[in-house]
Parts: sequence; structure tokens; C-alpha cells
Amino acid sequence: MTMHFKTLITLASAAMLLAACGGGSSNNSSSATTTTPAVVVQTPAILTGAALQAEVDRFRKDSGYPGVSVTIVNQDKIETVVSGVREINTSKTLLATDYFQMGSLTKAATSTMIARLVEQKKIRWDSTVAEIFPEWRAQMRPEFLNVTLEQILHHRSGLPREINDATAAKAIPLLTGNSVADRRALVGLMLQDAPEFTPNSKMQYSNIGYTLAGLMAETVGGDSYENLMQKELFGPLAIKAYLGFPEDKSPNNAGHTLVSGSWKVTAPVYDPRYAYFINAAGGMTLTLADYGIFLRENLRGLQGQSSYLSKASFTALHTPIDEYGLGWGVVNVPQLGNVSSHNGTELTYYSATYLIPSKNVAIAVTCNCYDTSIIPTVDSFMASLMSPIVPK
Repeated sequence: MTMHFKTLITLASAAMLLAACGGGSSNNSSSATTTTPAVVVQTPAILTGAALQAEVDRFRKDSGYPGVSVTIVNQDKIETVVSGVREINTSKTLLATDYFQMGSLTKAATSTMIARLVEQKKIRWDSTVAEIFPEWRAQMRPEFLNVTLEQILHHRSGLPREINDATAAKAIPLLTGNSVADRRALVGLMLQDAPEFTPNSKMQYSNIGYTLAGLMAETVGGDSYENLMQKELFGPLAIKAYLGFPEDKSPNNAGHTLVSGSWKVTAPVYDPRYAYFINAAGGMTLTLADYGIFLRENLRGLQGQSSYLSKASFTALHTPIDEYGLGWGVVNVPQLGNVSSHNGTELTYYSATYLIPSKNVAIAVTCNCYDTSIIPTVDSFMASLMSPIVPK
């Protein structure tokens, strides 16, 4: 690992990402195009095949994590390996077809879906909250009236990270179990609270902001956020994904937390009253092979080789303000250029990713467990796998 990549990891881990997307109170290998990329470079000597499998096995055993999955996109080729078990202290072998909860890596997917709506001219990056929700003008705080979609996705809306207890208490009597209606009720209430800072004056990470962005997409797209993700992102890219937890569809899968020094099976951590509230911020569940398709399309798109979105749209997604793009942390690294990254958790799974356009390489690692100690350990492992492409 070089100092440059250590610097990248430190910046990425400190600047954005961290911890839960959580809902409720504050306590709480095919794609849409097969075009060969125009940029052709010598394939970096990143581990592959049996050597990659052996390194992932070694990492999992040394770390003691129940299960680990790794996907690497290298010059348009996706390779995915898994190691370990679905459930600690069992013989339930983890499979490449098993799903992982991706936490805040969902934010880049949400922004990408919204970019499709922008290209369809259903919404603009500079569409304001008041423009999309004119019926809320009278009751929302005036500071939020002119906040734009782009500012929200850059985490510059002034909204808090999570819903606070006082607003949650007001919302509970309004909830019906209808995901779209309940999202509108909760976000509508939050826009009546004073902003935590003057909108567009700084970047402050906000899961609530992404819920608002998802609600804006629902309003102009004429469908639920979940359906829009299927129609505008997962379907066109031939990605098998859904919003929720692996346990929702496969009782053989399990997330874990660290209890008294040992990994224990832990049920999904969310308040059922807000089960759908934070999907746009952190609800995506898929296999790492399918996530590799998403990463590959981003690399292709930044080269102008995607039929899914224009190069301009992909560039917008990966252009930072205060080191945050639209769903991506973006850091400029000497001799590598801009590197996009994110991590995320819903408290029982952990995921992290790096996208390095100048090398046409991306990597993602997921674990079916979460503790804060995982963050630097996984970052270090990812850096070791990427070290062949980092300038010495």
C-alpha cells in the first residue's frame, strides 16, 4: 500500500460515508451495452482467479468475519469471489449468488436513476423543492423553498442526517403503511423544522436528503421509488436487485454484529414503522456480481461508452463539491486523478467501493457483518488488492 492510497482511504473514510443509513429516530454478468471501451490500457496486474480467491480466503480467516464477497472490474471484465459462510458457526457456505445489503452505496444508485429522469426531461438538476411540491409552500420553512435537487444530492440541503425524535413522534399518528404516502408525510414534516445550517453553505451528510430526492423522483416519475429503480436502473442494466434485506427473500442468509467479541446472527436493524422511509438512502440489496455491472457501467459512462446515460450525466454524478459528487465521495489522488468511493451499512452488513476511472478499474467488498472496527480493516484490504495500480 502506498502513501497516496493511504491518504485516499483516510479522506474517504473521514469525509462521508460512515455508519448507518438507518431509519426511525436518531438513536437508532451482462449489462445494457456490450460496447468495447474506447480507452484501451494495459491490464493492471491485479490478482485474479485462484490467486484472488486465496487472498480473499486469507483475509476472511484472518479477520474472522463470517462471510466476505469481493468484485473487481478490470478493463471491462467483472470477477467476483466469495469466502466463508452465510451464518456463523454453520456449514451454510456463502455463494456468489447470495445477496448483500449495500447500505449507503444505494445513494449512487439513486442518483443514477434520477439522472435517467433528468435525461427524460421529467426533472432538472436545478428543480427546487417548492417547484416539485407546490402544495407544501405555505407550511415548509422558507429556507427550503429554493433548495435544488442537485444541492440535495450533494448533501448541501440543510437537512439533518436522520429524523429526530420530536418529528418522529408527530409522524407516527400519520403513518398508514403505504410507503409513498408515509414518505410524503415524514418528509413534509421535516421540511417544517428549521434547517441545521444555511442551505448550500456547506456539505453535511444527510440520509433524509436522499429520502427527499427519492420522493422528488416519485413525484415526477409517477411511480414509487422502488418501481422506478426497477424500471430505470435495475431493469435496463440487467441487474437483479431489490430494496430491503437479504433475509426478506432468503431465510438462509443472515447479518451479524459483534457481541462480547464474537459474531452473532442479528436480525435486520430497523424500526418497522419506517421500513420504507430510507430506501433511497440505503435500501439496496443485490449480489456483488450484479453490483459489478453497476460499477462497470459507471466506468464505461465516464469514457463516453455507455448507452444507458450520456457522458455528461456520468460526469455530473462523479463531479464533487466539497469532495462529494452525486451519491459518490470523490477525492483527487496524485497520479490517479479523481477516485470515487463510498461505504455503507444498515448495521448488520457492511459494504465499501472504489472506482478509479483513470485505470478503468473498480472494486467492491461486502461482509455479512458489521462493527465499526470493520471500516479500517476492509479499507486496508481493498488498498492491498489495488496496490498494483497505485503509483509507487
